[in-house]
Amino acid sequence: SDGKRFRVSLTYLEVYNENIRDLLNPASGYLDLREDPVKGVCVAGITEFSTTTVEDTMDLLHRGNLNRTVEPTKKNETSSRSHAVMQIVVEQRDRTADVSEQVRVGKLSLIDLAGSERASATDNRGARLVEGANINRSLLALANCINALATESEAQS
Repeated sequence: SDGKRFRVSLTYLEVYNENIRDLLNPASGYLDLREDPVKGVCVAGITEFSTTTVEDTMDLLHRGNLNRTVEPTKKNETSSRSHAVMQIVVEQRDRTADVSEQVRVGKLSLIDLAGSERASATDNRGARLVEGANINRSLLALANCINALATESEAQS
């Protein structure tokens, strides 16, 4: 053995009407964002699954997709009403001669954003109208973050 060990884990969540839900454990209810001194910003109480094969990972993706919030609209029969984030974490641990461990961590975030909506085009009313407004508001907030980061990056170059 070369002394390397790997661990792959994943979480899958949705943001629906500004609430966070664990797509792999929907019975856990709404979850909160917290700031952890070690992990940084994280979702408190989210279920983390270890996976060892591509098949296991795809099964978890499909299982989570079945729990996504979807509703019919005038434009789309199975319109996703939420943003979804699957985060895959790979940890590599190296044993060194003095028995200490070196740990490398890589994170891959796969994000599916709900599309923006024009209320007049979708003819949404009631709950669908509120969902559309929340979707648009969150997409605007994301765009503002990206623009601020781009502006900051341009200023530094």
